Amino acid sequence: MERKRFIGIDLGKRTYEIKIIESDGKVSGTNGLTSPAGRKALYKKLRSTDRVAIEVCSLAMVMAREIEKEVGCEVVLLNPSQIALIYRSVKKNDKEDALKLARLVQKFTNEELPKIELPTEHEENLRQILTELRQLKHDRTKEINRIHAVFLECGITEIKRKDLATDEKRTESIKILKGLALMQAERNLEKLKLIEKQIQEVENLLDEEIDGDKNIEKLEEIRLCENLSVNS
Repeated sequence: MERKRFIGIDLGKRTYEIKIIESDGKVSGTNGLTSPAGRKALYKKLRSTDRVAIEVCSLAMVMAREIEKEVGCEVVLLNPSQIALIYRSVKKNDKEDALKLARLVQKFTNEELPKIELPTEHEENLRQILTELRQLKHDRTKEINRIHAVFLECGITEIKRKDLATDEKRTESIKILKGLALMQAERNLEKLKLIEKQIQEVENLLDEEIDGDKNIEKLEEIRLCENLSVNS
């Protein structure tokens, strides 16, 4: 039977560093690219009996799923904001982050580590949908502010942001503009139409994703918070 190894993977934007602590304490390491081909090469170095530590990020969650599927070993996703204090109990001359991660999973149990559970596919879908929805609503607010600024630049102060809340109100409001100001406002309206179409599409996706969810009330609270954050 293969003996357990303890592995730390430190992720950069395009590269990774890996440190492996063997069962006899010997340390080895290597590095590579985080591209799909680079990750596949990394997984070939892993064993099903390994215990792997990675600081959580979007790429780390992708890799955790891939490692689970292709290797089948344990992957511990760690909250980077909470492991600084734990680092103090690890050898102080270990300067490499990958080696620190390896020593953490060698020294501590899951209960002692700030471990983050890998989200389910449903949870990940919700996260992505809500993130896109938040960004789209932010873009919508920016475009409305730009149209409002056009009125102010023309000395038209009676038009308020609430007068630009809907496509119908915006179309009616810009009729008092002329020349280049009108042309600019019309271009902003076209952008807004596209953004609002995309918002509707993403909201439909959200409705489909939460349909039948047992935690529907909690999810609706999340959705409300997202909307309040965007519109505040």
